[in-house]
Amino acid sequence: MREIYLATLSDLPADLTPTEEVTFLNSVLRSILQVTTLTGLELCVTEVPENEFDLFRCIRRMEQPSDGTPVEILESIIPQLRAYVDRNICIGWYKENGFSEGLVTQLIEWVQFRNGTIAHGILSKQVASIWAPKLKKLVNSCLKVLSGLIPLYDTHTKTYKSYDLVHSLPFVHKGKPIIIRRAVCKRGIWKLLGLTLAIEEAPAFNIELDSQCIFSRTIFANNDEYSASNGVTVTGDFKCHSFIHNVPQRQTDTFEGRKKEQSQLAEWFIDEDSRACLVFGDGGFGKTTLVLEFLNNLLEDKIAVEKSQPQIITFFTAKMTRWTDEGLEHLKGISGAMDECIRVLIMAITPVLSKDWYEAQGDRLIQKAVNFLKEEGLNRDDVLFVIDNTETLATSTNEVENLGSFLKLVAKKLGRVIVTSRRREYLNATPIAVKGLDEEECVTLLWRLAKENHANPLIQAGEARLRKVSQQLMFKPLLLHTLVKHISITQSSIDDAIDSVFKKTNNELLEFLYEDAWVRMTELQQQVYMLLVISENPLDHFSVSEACKIMQIPLTEFHTTFDETYFGTLTNHGEKFFIELEELAIRFFLKKVQELSKERKLSFEANAQELDELVGNFHKIEAEYESDRIAEAFRNPFAKAARTAVRKENYPEALELYDMALGEDPMNSALKDRYAWFLYHKVGNPSAKEKAEGLWREAIALNENNCDAIVNLAQCLYRVGNLVAGDKLLDRAEKLSRSKSFCQLNKAKARYYYWQRNKELDGVEKRLIEASKFIDLATKSLNTKENYYYKTRDEIESFKVKLRKVIVPSL
Repeated sequence: MREIYLATLSDLPADLTPTEEVTFLNSVLRSILQVTTLTGLELCVTEVPENEFDLFRCIRRMEQPSDGTPVEILESIIPQLRAYVDRNICIGWYKENGFSEGLVTQLIEWVQFRNGTIAHGILSKQVASIWAPKLKKLVNSCLKVLSGLIPLYDTHTKTYKSYDLVHSLPFVHKGKPIIIRRAVCKRGIWKLLGLTLAIEEAPAFNIELDSQCIFSRTIFANNDEYSASNGVTVTGDFKCHSFIHNVPQRQTDTFEGRKKEQSQLAEWFIDEDSRACLVFGDGGFGKTTLVLEFLNNLLEDKIAVEKSQPQIITFFTAKMTRWTDEGLEHLKGISGAMDECIRVLIMAITPVLSKDWYEAQGDRLIQKAVNFLKEEGLNRDDVLFVIDNTETLATSTNEVENLGSFLKLVAKKLGRVIVTSRRREYLNATPIAVKGLDEEECVTLLWRLAKENHANPLIQAGEARLRKVSQQLMFKPLLLHTLVKHISITQSSIDDAIDSVFKKTNNELLEFLYEDAWVRMTELQQQVYMLLVISENPLDHFSVSEACKIMQIPLTEFHTTFDETYFGTLTNHGEKFFIELEELAIRFFLKKVQELSKERKLSFEANAQELDELVGNFHKIEAEYESDRIAEAFRNPFAKAARTAVRKENYPEALELYDMALGEDPMNSALKDRYAWFLYHKVGNPSAKEKAEGLWREAIALNENNCDAIVNLAQCLYRVGNLVAGDKLLDRAEKLSRSKSFCQLNKAKARYYYWQRNKELDGVEKRLIEASKFIDLATKSLNTKENYYYKTRDEIESFKVKLRKVIVPSL
């Protein structure tokens, strides 16, 4: 790729003005830094021990990188790459080997120039004339210093390779380098959005990525329903404000129109005096789609913010069920559903709730939540509720009035509220009516959807015909989507499709779509749906993925069939998703199960039981493990606040709060372990790691049965090459609660990484032989009944592949 960058530079016209030159060279520099950062991160994934530094946070930040992000990440990963990949990689990054000034210093100066002049200032001719030659030199320095991270591009196989690693991302588009705008995940499928780096024309592109791409690794980093935003810029002083949220991703990539409604939402958002906003309108007009578009724009810093923002945004889809340890529980009345909304908010701070949160109800639960938030240093202005589809919660006049009273109390005591509903709720709120799209917007939406879904009759139709179709479908986005899907699936004419939409009742239309989709599914795809519908577990990313594994089909195949018709609703959190099947779809799939032979039915029931046990154990183990650690470690207010600061990625504040927490609770072994883990894996500098080792030793001295601290200290000692001490600690952990397979696996990893760091030492190859023996022991001792069986099994198989590359193939 280095040659492609050089060719791009050589193609620059000689008559460019300094301003034009600075603008383009900025883009070249951004491209080089983005590519080298991502290749460096992929090398870290495969070569650097997990938890050596906060790798997943770095990957997540590259999903929508600012100019300074790659520089910060390269600064943190280059020491790791020198330790585990190549001691001579990126020579010149620091002031070393005859370099009078490190490249990192020059890049920091460029970021400051970029932010202060181009992004938030004025690029004058005088400044441009100074920076044009500086940027030329800086680009060439990057191509030289970062050459080890610029992949080799094979034009025949279209692959990118560095240090024998084939990279998972495309870095060239139409023969040109790229600039990444963002990476997005919908329904488990990742897409890369970017621009082609060219001086004359820089077209945008949208590429679907491989399921094993580097961005998919972040699913293993965080099991919480909430995540931290990348930060929203507050205008005026350019401060970056981040918050915790569980906002689903956009429902559609083809959002059209609604500028007036978006503007109304933005005006309400910055109006501190208004406590509630009601987005209302008939079904199918896109109320939820509108709100999610607004919230995602907020998360992506596309909305100008003029004041401090909420600390927590909690999104709650109104429904009358919830999943518990005993399975699906039907909530009694609107009070049960609204109580669940309050609990979802509290999960932003403490993901596993204690029993007393479920015992409290109504006003008592609201007051308990108010008191809890106060202890966390939060008030009603720090919380934003988004409650979707409230019309499903109340039908009678009395229920509607009770719902209004609840929403009023929440807005008054707990946080600001955005409500979506088909009716005008009994609530003093800023109203935003969502009606049909404009005719022109409908035509544009129809054309975009038709092109995306290959609905040829609509693509070939003229504008007048599309206007007439829009009128017939009452300018409803949902009906437009249904029409396009119908034509795409059946290849019928526009008139026939409209007749089908109007002649059938809603249920008849859905059943028609279900039957049509069913016929076009493969047998294995059909079996996944039948398995899920007789299973007794929630349909989330884990259960659906495991069902696909049992039936041996890729997850992407499931999503393809799900998208083809309205089987249900999918709440999309990127890699994580939650599915709620329509009642009619459930009956449809159950009917298909009943049509099976007796033997096939028994086979499905056995598979469903296997799935239920697997998913149930997974959620139970996760909840118990998290609950035990949280209850013990974070029992004082400073500790709870520290944990919240970490989740918001406010590490300086977390450091201060952890120190205060230890001052309050100095004999808490679990707290010392959690603080040490934060220092070692999140802060990650040498002094933090040294302090972490001391804290782990103190934690074990306070509680010799603290298995987490024992394992973490073992990993810490392995990193500095003390294999003997690390082994002794893992032996202790095995006697307590860790499985034999887990301990043997980590002994094997320790030896592999010791060899990787010390390849120049005589006789170091024997560590690989030892690693091979330990991985064999791990495989033999693996037990399906042990905690985290599937995770350990997958890690063993992954590590075997790594070992095979450097040791005898017979492993």
